[in-house]
Amino acid sequence: MKAIPLVATLILCMSWSRAESIAETEISIVQRDSLNQISITRNRKTIAFNSAPEGLEIEHLFLTHVRRDISDAAIASAPPEKWVTSPASAEILSSAESHWEKWWDDRFNYYQQQVKKVPLKNNTPGTIKKQEESLKWQGLTITMIPTPGYTRDGTSWLVEFESRKVLFTGDLILAGGKVPDLYSFQNEIREAKIGGYHGYMGRIADWLQSIEKIQMLDPDSIIPSHGKTISNPKDDLATAAKLARDIYRSYLSTNALHWYFGEERMNACAERVLGTDHGVSGMPFAEHIDLPDWCQHMGTTKLLVSEDGHGFALDVGGTKALESLRKALADGLVKSIDGIFATHTHNDHTAAIGEAAREFGCPVYAVAEVADALENPGNWFLPGVSPNAVDEVTVKEEGETMKWKNFAFTFHFYPGQMYNHGALLVKKENHDPVFFIGDSFSPSGIDDYCLMNRNLMRDDTGYAFCFRKIEAQPKETWLVNQHIPHLFRFTDDERNFLKTEYAKRKALIAQFVNWDDPNYGIDEQWAKFFPYGQEVKPGGTAKMEVVIWNHSKVERTFSIQLNDKIGDTVSKGALTIPAREKASTSFHIDVPEGTPNGIYLVTADLRREDGRELPGWCETIIKVTP
Repeated sequence: MKAIPLVATLILCMSWSRAESIAETEISIVQRDSLNQISITRNRKTIAFNSAPEGLEIEHLFLTHVRRDISDAAIASAPPEKWVTSPASAEILSSAESHWEKWWDDRFNYYQQQVKKVPLKNNTPGTIKKQEESLKWQGLTITMIPTPGYTRDGTSWLVEFESRKVLFTGDLILAGGKVPDLYSFQNEIREAKIGGYHGYMGRIADWLQSIEKIQMLDPDSIIPSHGKTISNPKDDLATAAKLARDIYRSYLSTNALHWYFGEERMNACAERVLGTDHGVSGMPFAEHIDLPDWCQHMGTTKLLVSEDGHGFALDVGGTKALESLRKALADGLVKSIDGIFATHTHNDHTAAIGEAAREFGCPVYAVAEVADALENPGNWFLPGVSPNAVDEVTVKEEGETMKWKNFAFTFHFYPGQMYNHGALLVKKENHDPVFFIGDSFSPSGIDDYCLMNRNLMRDDTGYAFCFRKIEAQPKETWLVNQHIPHLFRFTDDERNFLKTEYAKRKALIAQFVNWDDPNYGIDEQWAKFFPYGQEVKPGGTAKMEVVIWNHSKVERTFSIQLNDKIGDTVSKGALTIPAREKASTSFHIDVPEGTPNGIYLVTADLRREDGRELPGWCETIIKVTP
């Protein structure tokens, strides 16, 4: 390695494998997109942060957080007895295996909405440091600084070199005032009595407090886990904080939750991020009127009643909804239930569809993006997906029409509240058209509060697509949200406000996340295994695909390598994908005879042709059964 002064090392953006000595101290930063390898040597003793070059003998390995890429790199760098962590990281490490053992069942009806990149194996770190606790090493002071936000266990390590302060921050902030993604901030907001599912950027208040804490420390340099050294922390920290607040302000201004939760709870959300003088209010409620008599509201179920007394249901979310349909039959409101349309895959809309279809002897309809998750829920990891499979679903194509009694139906793919979403346009003589749009809008705005729903911000899909669908309908068309007992519709000005603010937020997110397209930063499943979970017997074969959605505006090539923890085979593949398109490649894993029953995880390492490396990025679950 070429020797340059330490001060220069901390100021310059270091290239690959540059290191330097000053007196008895050497700092080395090997910048890698997968994970920087950072070490400090003093008096011929060495410490490292998260990851170190192979073969380097180190005394301590300081961990900033313990997501899978970090824990895997740590194992390769040093034995756990040399690890130094926070209590929060230690807890995650000690409970990793129990998490995955329970995950086979816990992945269903799941609304906590935390990133799945949990370590695969338990490890016990050698040293656990408490808040602001320091460690003396070779004349240097190393202090643990809790910096949660991007991750729950986020920790920074302050190293004081005589008159200089260097901070190792993990993924808390990257050069240029960026973060790795937005979906990692999804979390409950207890002050507003909002759970994880509705907690858009819920940990951003914690993150901002961590940023302010770093600003007060006034470090000379910040070295993140990925990418370049931050040599001008003041500017990047200020840039990041402003972007985060601007994104959240924009989100609140268009938020459908103003209708559901009220201004007091939404004000609590605003205050914790933007302060008491935030000045944010929701859009005034759009025009809304009561549902017509031919549309009965039953929780998240809507029951259409024909002139001759037959019923057609939209969604059946559980026992209460099923009982309501039974009562409608018993009371003579309807003579039969002739069909069920599933708007989207959340369990409060689907949990009893299978049972209802069997009991009433009626068909179930859905668009393709919803149908397979109904029939084969174990194939999917989605917020709130129900394990209750539907026996058979009739797939309706985009724009397909159907006549039912005195109604005319048009089926639509409608990727609003979530990507796996449809809508039903209903026309009836002597009534304005009614567009049943699932949960995609409320009279106060956009239902995009859960980043794990994959609310893609692209011109060809997501809410941009949904707005065009609304605009393509006659101006007098009413909208219906499954949770709301009203018809509503936006004026041109209201719709333009929502569209303009949404486009503004997309541009802000593009500046905030460290990707060439913002959709990588809001879509945790741009690369995924399909199926997500499957059962295999010893001696059998697990078949799967890796599916990648190239959100970039240019063609991309992705290299894929599976980490097989069952048969220890090496499986590799590659995909060259046109801009904005999806592709998949198939793999199989042979489960050896004699494999013990239990849960096994297979992960995939991804590498993009531009050098972006993503170790252990996505996982599939294989349950070996007798």
